[in-house]
Amino acid sequence: MAAAAFYRTFDATAIPRPTSYVFVQYKAFDVTSALRILFHDKCAYCEDEVGDDMDVEHFRPKGGVTEDPSHPGYWWLAHSWENLLPSCTPCNQNRRQHLATEHMTEEQFLALRYKPAMVAYGKANQFPIDGVRATYGSSLSTERPHLIDPTVDDPEPFFRWSHEGPYSVVLANTDDLWSGTRALASISTFALNRLKLVQSRTKILRELRYQASRTVEELEEDMAAGGSPKSVERALKRIGEMRRMQAPEMPYSSMVKAFIDSFEIELRSLVAP
Repeated sequence: MAAAAFYRTFDATAIPRPTSYVFVQYKAFDVTSALRILFHDKCAYCEDEVGDDMDVEHFRPKGGVTEDPSHPGYWWLAHSWENLLPSCTPCNQNRRQHLATEHMTEEQFLALRYKPAMVAYGKANQFPIDGVRATYGSSLSTERPHLIDPTVDDPEPFFRWSHEGPYSVVLANTDDLWSGTRALASISTFALNRLKLVQSRTKILRELRYQASRTVEELEEDMAAGGSPKSVERALKRIGEMRRMQAPEMPYSSMVKAFIDSFEIELRSLVAP
């Protein structure tokens, strides 16, 4: 294998650092098409629609590791199917971005849009771990990645969504220390609360809030008029219709599901005997 021969003499500690081996096959049309189909044309990390700007992202970076400059990168996984994910450019590439916070007011949010961003976010070659970092020929099981791989880990337990403020902000579920560490690392590394992404999620959150408000209002009116089992059936049917927005092919389906799950619990409490 040409890459293996190349890396036998590669010295990542040399100054200047030598150029990494150039891989190209992972960008082939059949690979990008398969990733688009598997992930419903969405970014594996933020669930935004990738459109024409999809990056084929290496979960374990192929050309170097930010946290370990002496590491050559996980070059032997460059064409490994298990290491490839579809990503939007802002999640994958290091670029300056503003972040929204849970209690940010609309005035603060809008003000940031007109200020230059000073801090860069995006995965690039970041891959923080606990344990011993793997090298060519060693086992990946020695590593405990901080970042969440959505093809290995179910992301849902790691995160919670702030729906109290005006914006849809994702937060770490810190009930478990290790899970909280991984959630925080993923939120920061992929900039999951960057302004444009939060804006896009919030448009859907506002629609969900509107549908939920209408459902509660109609149920309360029915109950004030005497109510009936059909009143509850109508309300639950509305929830079923809302769940179309959490279909796998829809953007931000994880956020949508979390909102609707919470709303259904609230709605059932209103009609509980």
